[in-house]
Amino acid sequence: MSISPLLTGFFLNELTLPWGTTLAEVADRVPDRAQWPPYGARATLLVACPQVLGLATTGCTLHAPSRHRPVLQASYKLPPPPGYAGQPAEAQHWQQLLTARLGPPARVEAVARPGAVGTGQVVYAARWLAPGVQLALASYGAARPEAHGLAAAGLSLEWEDELAATHPYAMAAAREAAALAAVAGPNVGPRVFQLARPQAPYVHFDFRQPQPPSDEQRRAQRALYCPNLLETPPLLQQHLAATEVALWAVPGQAASAVSTRWDTLVLPTAAPPHVELLTAQPGRGPGYLQLAIGTLRLTDELTAPTLPTLAAALAQLPGVVVARREDYDGW
Repeated sequence: MSISPLLTGFFLNELTLPWGTTLAEVADRVPDRAQWPPYGARATLLVACPQVLGLATTGCTLHAPSRHRPVLQASYKLPPPPGYAGQPAEAQHWQQLLTARLGPPARVEAVARPGAVGTGQVVYAARWLAPGVQLALASYGAARPEAHGLAAAGLSLEWEDELAATHPYAMAAAREAAALAAVAGPNVGPRVFQLARPQAPYVHFDFRQPQPPSDEQRRAQRALYCPNLLETPPLLQQHLAATEVALWAVPGQAASAVSTRWDTLVLPTAAPPHVELLTAQPGRGPGYLQLAIGTLRLTDELTAPTLPTLAAALAQLPGVVVARREDYDGW
């Protein structure tokens, strides 16, 4: 049985870059390609790419959890063929070329949406599947302007094997957590803060995953999406309730740490993380407080005093600056 080209990696014109390549490595690999500034909350890289899998493209956007994490999605925009009218049947122009390389799609769907033709909404979709990878073609009811020119369809290549994507980072995080646990003995003497709201372990939201992640998946997600966030040492796990947060000095290191029952962030004196206290005033929701310490997020009731007290304690640590911001509770 032949191996699907989708398993080899993602494509930039004539290049095939293996899955596991980070966004930073891509930028270094193609320094001569036109690149555009990132946008949105995710780490992105917009790269010139005139063709992929035999299809003409107007450009490629690569998405990753952060610059130094692997590319998980490559999105390509396809220019309209001559005379394009936005009819679902016109997607055969691209589907036939992809089928010649990848075999027939696993699923096709003509979107029954009255009035969609001429609007730029999706009117036809097809998917090709390989273990842990999927390629989706979506054609639009009209050509629409994109960053690199008019696009009549989009092609999205996604690496969905989260455990494989995160493996080297999860292994490194496990080693760091073990080293931290080795020094977090009974004499650590943490300062414990009592919150009004129970906290929760870090979980990466994915609407395609209806069930809560297993512990293994959660650790994988944390290593992939939250660099520097570690498993809380077992001794602290045993003594912290869900509503408690501990601030403690790391023995033998010029560092402090903040721990919930599940997750810990180390604050090295030489390079402390960004710290921000958000006061979300009542809006559509009742309001809340959030303290962001690097990639660790703590949330409490709007009138509860604990997070401001913890923020003040953090501000006393060498090099730590606590930024303050106000907004409204949009939820």
